[in-house]
Order: sequence, then structure tokens, then C-alpha cells
Amino acid sequence: MIFSNISKEYALILRNIQSRRGHFRADKQHYFVLHDILPEKDFQHIRELLLKNKTLFLRNDSSVRQGSSMGGHELRKSPLSKIADIIDNPKFLQKVQSKTGIANLQFVPEVDTNRLSLLYYKDEGDGIDWHVDGTIYLGDRWAGILTIVEDIKESEAKLELKPNGKPTTFPVDKMENSLVLFQGDQVQHRARPMLMDEQRIVVSLLFSTNPTRTRNPILRLYQAWVNYIFYGNPRA
Repeated sequence: MIFSNISKEYALILRNIQSRRGHFRADKQHYFVLHDILPEKDFQHIRELLLKNKTLFLRNDSSVRQGSSMGGHELRKSPLSKIADIIDNPKFLQKVQSKTGIANLQFVPEVDTNRLSLLYYKDEGDGIDWHVDGTIYLGDRWAGILTIVEDIKESEAKLELKPNGKPTTFPVDKMENSLVLFQGDQVQHRARPMLMDEQRIVVSLLFSTNPTRTRNPILRLYQAWVNYIFYGNPRA
């Protein structure tokens, strides 16, 4: 058991190092687009809540990203907590498992503010450039972007992926109420900069096939720094 855990920890460190160097596993480059993931009534309720409470988002520009956000801990204590009730539950998880065929997919622990958080882009230039995420989980890391508002002038949505190094875009008219699921530590992705008078609001979700958190203090510290950049709190 001890040897197995050490082996998994070593593999995690190696995976993070390789991805930072631009070496990605070919078998981890696929993604899913799950349209109409929420019942229409729930989707419209979430959309209305977000559009009415945009002032709650924290503005946090940095060299890494531009835009506003709300971490999961703040969301659950805010007037937007109903969003967690609708999405963060076994029924939603089972739907994602069924549609993807990933039977062992799980939400990461609630202590991780990335389990369910919000990103809001509205000012000209808001976005985040091509990148891959770090990971602190021993299993595959699956990032989910559920688009609630994509009010933009372009025909392609702001979210772009680069599986196998090939840029992939999505039709903007099919993005709202669609969940894009991909291995964020293996598939490069970005949110193109916003143009004037555009807005975009997404629910960011985090899953893993083994949501056991690493004991490595360096990886945990790095994740805490990322959380501070995105959400204004360092909880990892």
C-alpha cells in the first residue's frame, strides 16, 4: 500500500513536470461536449441569478488572467448558493458519468474551491492565454466548463482547446447550457480576449477519477497560489 502511494505520488510529480515542458500524453487529448446538460428550467434559473448578481464577482487582473471570479467557498455562502444545489449533487454527476462513459469520475473534495466556481469576463481584453493546469490529484484531472452566458459578437465561442496541438473552437450558438469536459493538465486551452460590449459567464467544475489529494507540499503550495490569483483566496 505504501509503495503504491509512493508510485502514484511520483507519477503525479512527473505528469506536472512534463506538462509544464509541453509534453502531453497522446491518450489524454480527447474531450466531450455535453449539450443541454441542465434541465431548461434549472439553466434559466441559474442564468437569471448570475445576471442579477454580477457585482458579487471579484475582479482580479494579473499577468496570468484578466476577468472576475468567485471561488466555491464564497459561492456557497452567497446569494448564488442555489447554483451549487442544482449542479453539485449525485444526479448531475451521474449524468456526466453516463454521457462520457467515465464511470469512476468524481467531484474533487468540497475543500477544493475549484470543485465549483464562477468566471466572469466582460471588459475588453478579459481572457486567459494558452495554458495547461497543474494538478494535485492522483487520478486523471477533468476540467468542466459549463457556459451560462456567451453574449459575444463572434461566431465561435471564447473557449478554445488544442488537443494534439490542433486548435479547436465551438459554435457560439450551441455553447450556452453545454458542458465542455477535458483533461486540463494535458489539453492546452484558453479563453480568447473579450471585445467591447461582450460578456461571458461560466461555471467551472473540477472532477477526478481518483480525487485523492497529493501530500506533496510544493504542488499544494503552487495550487494555493493559483487559487489566490483566480479567486482571491489560497485554499487548495
